[in-house]
Amino acid sequence: MNQISSSRYPSLPQAWGIFGIFVAVSLGLGLLFAALLPTIGISNQSIINFIGYNVSLPLVIWIAWRLKPVPGSGEKTLYFKQIPAFLYVILLLLSLSLNVILDPVTTAIPMPEYIEKLFAMLTKRDIWTFLTVGITGPILEEVLFRGIILDGFLNRYKPGKAIFWSAMLFGLFHMNPWQFIPAFFIGLLLGYIYLKTRSLLPVIFIHIINNTFSYLMVYIFGKDVQSYRDIFAESGPYLMLLAVALLIFAFCLARLIMTIKEESHFKQETQLKQ
Repeated sequence: MNQISSSRYPSLPQAWGIFGIFVAVSLGLGLLFAALLPTIGISNQSIINFIGYNVSLPLVIWIAWRLKPVPGSGEKTLYFKQIPAFLYVILLLLSLSLNVILDPVTTAIPMPEYIEKLFAMLTKRDIWTFLTVGITGPILEEVLFRGIILDGFLNRYKPGKAIFWSAMLFGLFHMNPWQFIPAFFIGLLLGYIYLKTRSLLPVIFIHIINNTFSYLMVYIFGKDVQSYRDIFAESGPYLMLLAVALLIFAFCLARLIMTIKEESHFKQETQLKQ
């Protein structure tokens, strides 16, 4: 691991600045596109959302990438290192089980009508919404929050602090408590995996699986299903689902940690022999 340095970019205040830039850019461009695109014949709200999101977030990433207010902060690199193929199976199960485990937490807070409308807009049954939620969103968000922000934090702060604050910012990025809670916990998992692999590939994979699975649940069962509990007529099967998901998550996390330790030990022995 790189040596911790107090001059590496971004610092926590700089990351808050990036977050502020995101809010300003997304609101500004969102209003601009909502006003201008219908004048050129683009009135489909899903297309407007797709264009707005996929212009505003890359712009924020570009600003975050280029912004280096601390002299000597060094060059930044995006890491796409390969990991063992079988780990993707573990990551798949890990992502799906965590999605289920977080269900009671995310549904504990009553959801007002305007948030329900927001979620309905984010889960429309069309290709533009799917591309935004399931593909481009996870890729762009991981580049920003793990590839730039967390990677810089890990070179500046201790791992626990770096992962916590990157997850906190990732949760706040969604700008409502019903998405903040799962995003924060998923951000902790993504942060740990990025810490151990220093690769964007596994965290992008998990993010795509999580978002796509959530989208498909609404696509299949309809917008009236707000929780896995709504799928079952009785609480027994729901509690069984939570118990199974918890066991799968614990097993996969333990297997992931063990595999990462074995890989690290193998690399150390190889380096010593050389």
